[in-house]
Amino acid sequence: MPSKPGLIQVLRNIAWHSSEKILRMITGFLVGLWLARYLGPKQYGSLNYVMAWLGMFNAIAWLGVGETVMRDMVRDRADEGRILGSAFLIRLCGSVLAVSAALIAAQWVGSFDSTQMVLLAILCIGVPFAETSGGVWMWFASHTNIRPVVIGKNLAMILGALAKVGVIMLGAGLIALSAVLAFESVLMGGFLFGAYYLQGQRFSRWRFDLDHAWKMLRTGLPIILSALVVSLNARVDQLMLGHLTSMADVGIYSAALRFSEIWWVVPPMLVQTLAARYIYPKDLGVQLQTNIARIVAGMAMLSLLPCILLSVVGTNLIDLVLGQQYQGASTVLMIHIWTAVLVFIDAPVNQYLVATNRQAQLIVKSVVLLLLNFSLALLLVPAYGAQGAAIGILTAQALTVLALPLLYSPLRDIFRIYLRAVTEAPYLAKSLARFLAQHLGRR
Repeated sequence: MPSKPGLIQVLRNIAWHSSEKILRMITGFLVGLWLARYLGPKQYGSLNYVMAWLGMFNAIAWLGVGETVMRDMVRDRADEGRILGSAFLIRLCGSVLAVSAALIAAQWVGSFDSTQMVLLAILCIGVPFAETSGGVWMWFASHTNIRPVVIGKNLAMILGALAKVGVIMLGAGLIALSAVLAFESVLMGGFLFGAYYLQGQRFSRWRFDLDHAWKMLRTGLPIILSALVVSLNARVDQLMLGHLTSMADVGIYSAALRFSEIWWVVPPMLVQTLAARYIYPKDLGVQLQTNIARIVAGMAMLSLLPCILLSVVGTNLIDLVLGQQYQGASTVLMIHIWTAVLVFIDAPVNQYLVATNRQAQLIVKSVVLLLLNFSLALLLVPAYGAQGAAIGILTAQALTVLALPLLYSPLRDIFRIYLRAVTEAPYLAKSLARFLAQHLGRR
């Protein structure tokens, strides 16, 4: 376990990372809902359908070179230049491949109208900038010093939000909005590279090494296959709704997700911040499972807050904010919000599998989830529309996250971690209560 100064640095990182995620939540929630009301269900659904399509191909853009970059830098500081240089070129090539595939496939399937094709083409511009800067983010995270990049990302988000508000105020429409979304990605990538340079680092130190790149690609192959499936899982609901029902249903469903998925940024933020000290180090040994169990217990308790809150106020909130044109979104929200519990629990488990070099088992989990999502969508969406999509996603997540570790023997240790997390939960609750009592008492 880290020393007290190390723990303080972790807590500072969590605070900075939280500031970025909170700002993203606020701007995404408020501006996103304003856009939903401005565009109406049909146009808002069309935009989300195009974004879901592009997001499905985004998994190709990073070619599996993600958290493993941070893991490698934590374990070998002397090799950072070669790791970052190789990761950059891999992600650049992957980005070109991803946007090309998205455009060609959209043209081939023939389900996109001319406006949607223009939207897709403009959104593709931002992909390389968003993806190639990922290595820089991992560099800061591996040094538990994310303050500079968080400042850059926050500034880009604020400028992007202001530009979206400008689109609404001017009534500029979908095309202008897609240009703003692409501009925000370009700006964010530029700020991340700028933060790296201002830290005294130089891109001239980056080196592309073919052997190292090939090793990264081989290591990342199971991850990219898993990511492709995960990407489909994240968007199969919206894509199936658009294919089987209407863009208006996609709009209603997407508006409900604005309220429920706003919390989904929290698990990766917390886990990524904790990973460098509590998950990835080589010398953790048996302590690793203890760490994961405690993180799972904490995430489970934390996830209940948004679920209970939105279950109480969600219906009135949607009616107040979006109006009668989004009638039906509140029912979707009441179902979909409980998916957050499963997302929170699963985040540290996935990092545990990466840390123990079990990326292939991530594929198994993702494939099972995709099959369940697709099957349940086919069964429920034609009959129940957006509500059926929400039921299908919740059911598929529950079966994959909770039942699969019990039924699939290579993941049985995860089931044991869940059992251990149950015993750790009271300890964490008492520790939190003691901490709050001490600090509130001082005041």
